[in-house]
Amino acid sequence: MNRKAAHNGFSGHPERKLLLSALMAFFIITLAGCSGQKPAAGGSPGDSTLVIAMLGDANYLNPVIAASVTSRNVYGLLYPGLLESEFDTTSGLLNFVALEKKLRGEVSQSKLKKPGGALARTWRMSDDNRSITYTLRSDARWDDGTPITSHDFKFSYKLYGNPAIASPRQQFLAELVGVDKGEIDFDKAIETPDDTTLVFNFYKQVPEQLALFHTSLAPLPKHKWESVAPEEFRHSPLNQKPLGAGPYVLRDWLKQQQIVLDSNPLNNLPKPGTIPRIMFRIVPDYTVRLAQLQTGAVDVVENIKPEDFSGLEKAKAGVEIKSVGLRVYDYVGWSNIDQSAYRADGTIKPHPLFGSAKVRRALTLAIDRQSILDGYLGEYGVVASTDISPSLKWAYNDTVVPYPYDPAEAVRLLEKEGWRPGPDGIREKNGRKFSFVLYTNAGNARRNFASVIIQQNLREIGINCQLDVQESNVFFENLRLRKIDAWMAGWSIGLEIDPLDGWGSDLEKSRFNFTGYQNPRIDELCELAKAELNLLDARPYWMEYQEILHRDQPTTFLYWIKETQGFNRRIQGEELNILSTFYNIDDWTLSPSASVAE
Repeated sequence: MNRKAAHNGFSGHPERKLLLSALMAFFIITLAGCSGQKPAAGGSPGDSTLVIAMLGDANYLNPVIAASVTSRNVYGLLYPGLLESEFDTTSGLLNFVALEKKLRGEVSQSKLKKPGGALARTWRMSDDNRSITYTLRSDARWDDGTPITSHDFKFSYKLYGNPAIASPRQQFLAELVGVDKGEIDFDKAIETPDDTTLVFNFYKQVPEQLALFHTSLAPLPKHKWESVAPEEFRHSPLNQKPLGAGPYVLRDWLKQQQIVLDSNPLNNLPKPGTIPRIMFRIVPDYTVRLAQLQTGAVDVVENIKPEDFSGLEKAKAGVEIKSVGLRVYDYVGWSNIDQSAYRADGTIKPHPLFGSAKVRRALTLAIDRQSILDGYLGEYGVVASTDISPSLKWAYNDTVVPYPYDPAEAVRLLEKEGWRPGPDGIREKNGRKFSFVLYTNAGNARRNFASVIIQQNLREIGINCQLDVQESNVFFENLRLRKIDAWMAGWSIGLEIDPLDGWGSDLEKSRFNFTGYQNPRIDELCELAKAELNLLDARPYWMEYQEILHRDQPTTFLYWIKETQGFNRRIQGEELNILSTFYNIDDWTLSPSASVAE
């Protein structure tokens, strides 16, 4: 599952409003000058740059270690993919497609995940479901002209699996030969008999769909990276100059300002990007992003507030609102374990505030999630019960009902656990006050709104919750290092259910298990589900999985979001689906005259 988060705070201060006015004027002038656009009309006739406003910068443009929304959006345009995929909205299943099926017309081109094309011409699952063999294209090349071969994939999977590199995607290697004995045997797990044949071998039977999902990680060019030591991997200068083979190439990356990509004239996977240049502009403040979309200084802004729809659609620049979901949810994360003890020597013991499932249930009962939705998302949000989306219809358990807002029951549970009001009204237990800081990262107005309500809700039951924000990359790094006890963030889920990266009890392997949650039955259910060769036969395991998560509340699942995105009308050919806002971005075109309001 892919996990991302953001937050915006203190917008109500008068001094900040004055500062924002000046910032808006500066950013609009700057962006218009950089992109060649006329703010009033959304672009001059000769303009060839698409400007996308993002709330945070990329942390890496390297698929092995990247972990932010911006990173994912950018590296998806730079690196090739082994397969393409399509999402079946009727069943909620993710299906994969190789090149030969496209050439034979066995799948609708319009349904395929884009950008990029399939490096795999065909695949074949073995009769015993213990290996999968790909035949790769022979005409694919890295941007320096070096052929892309099976050896690049084997090399890259060694990087994904190297504990010194600590890839957030290590869980994708969980079925390879050797894992059951404690260490992957890459010589046996991944075979490369020739440049175009790639074989993955598993230590057990694996369903075909899961095998396809876990073997489709993006490769890095072996000839560029093989001399970089694992301990230097995250700091290598190559991270600033990625060599890929996608529809776009990196032109410029000014940290905390912008990432600029140019269409890649050499690309044949399947073709160069249609728009000559794409600029990801880092604009942390929602108010500024909104103003730039209204004036045409930027072309795309994600997560538009419903109350802003009307003003945007009447804007002179000409803006269209599109929505898609449900793939993203917001949550409040609670450290189930004492993080300081774990960091010190690996000791695992309950967190003094959040270590009890009853306390975590009390926190969820104390938060008025419906009020957050009513005040912000309205019909574009749904209260969440667990991390399996209602859009994944085949696996979703609709009998698990979200906890209601019930502060009286929350108080009862807290007092049963020994948390009683102190002299100042703040609850105490064994001399410790129930007081903590709720962290998030700057730039998300929705989470700013929600965090204030959460703070008020918890104060009403005797819990002192202070709010703090951090710059995006600092926040994500602190989460990765498990330095935060309570936080508000969001997840963008994978459409193939494989949640051990977030909940697995092995905290060294489960890189997204920031809470430190451990439950052997969750581990067992995930393994049982993944062992079913017919994916639909795993449904009973996912039903029980959701019941346990609902009971244990390792995090407070807040709400699923029907994402609402703003597009300048000069963009032509954009198609949104649950796979991504930018899923066919390499086919978009720009028609400047189309952006003038009618």
